[in-house]
Amino acid sequence: MKISKIEFFHIFIPIDEPFQPAWIPGYTQTRTGFTLIRLTTDTGLTGISVGMSFAKEHAGLGTLVAPYLLGLDPEDPEKFHKRLIEGSYFGQRNFWMDTAIYDILGKSKGEPIWKLIGGKKKPIPTYWATAEVCEPEKHSNIIERARQLGYKGVKLRVHADTVEKDIETITQTRDLVDQDYPLMIDANQGAHVSIGGYIPIWTLERAKAFIEGIKDANIYWLEEPLEMHRYEELGELREYMNLFGIYLAGGELNYGWNEVRMMLHFGSYDIYQSDITTYGMYDTITCVKNVLNRGLKYTPHAGSNAIGLLINMHCYSLSDYSVPLEYSYRSSSYDHSLLINPPIPVDGYLELPDSPGLGIEIDWEKVRQYGEKFFELEI
Repeated sequence: MKISKIEFFHIFIPIDEPFQPAWIPGYTQTRTGFTLIRLTTDTGLTGISVGMSFAKEHAGLGTLVAPYLLGLDPEDPEKFHKRLIEGSYFGQRNFWMDTAIYDILGKSKGEPIWKLIGGKKKPIPTYWATAEVCEPEKHSNIIERARQLGYKGVKLRVHADTVEKDIETITQTRDLVDQDYPLMIDANQGAHVSIGGYIPIWTLERAKAFIEGIKDANIYWLEEPLEMHRYEELGELREYMNLFGIYLAGGELNYGWNEVRMMLHFGSYDIYQSDITTYGMYDTITCVKNVLNRGLKYTPHAGSNAIGLLINMHCYSLSDYSVPLEYSYRSSSYDHSLLINPPIPVDGYLELPDSPGLGIEIDWEKVRQYGEKFFELEI
């Protein structure tokens, strides 16, 4: 069996409710965008994966990676991974593509990926992740709704000009809701972006001041309070936070095992959030095993798109299920219209598919409606 055809698609799906994401201050998001790869083997099996994209920045990707991937045996994930590393030397972050060969492998063996990689199937607990900067009155209503629907917590966003305002936002929100209901906070500082307006970049001192101000608010974790490569400072902050029983989470956009190895060396996080649509399946499996072997926790970032969510569910099966999985409060930001069987929580839980491979059924008519094939090559 070998890969005989490779296709790439730009996908842009309009969302029902445009919003201003906390991670890009000043920008209004009106669509979900990502890049989709489809691999076909000489035996007729197909596999897909998706990678994060903002616009059409992957337009030249096919020409770059097709010579590395065509002709490879999908039953050799290590070699596939090595070829993606070689392609990355020219500046592209390519690891996300390898899920497509795991999709093929699962189909060839008649097993879902979670089983193929040694995971266990249980109902997956989820938490609601809000997208916009927290407003206490509005978000207290969201939190109550999440609690009633069975979600295992809510993640809030902070991005004010001053640390005092961020502290006030969180403490006021906690005062308005059940004191024991899990709340998490995302500072979105790991990959700081400000297209429409400047928002201060957090320093270690500001992060510590924020923790000091919210230490009595019963916060489960603080996510990405510093730039994602400041491994040593993150380790220092983690020790400080742990004094108050607050976990430090992050790592969603870092690039694979090499960077996670640095995080583990410096003790950067308590909860690791590797996203397969950035890390790829091969590296995520390595990361998860090493994280768990050190007695730390894993739950992936999974808020980008519905296919990415389902992909991440498969690797979540390697965890101990003790930390809930991210699910976007704005479910319209997921491209459910592209899937015949979208992953939607029931009573706060998601179910892993039993179908071979990813267990994804894509409506290819919708792909043609919302997508554009920008590369195809067959041997």
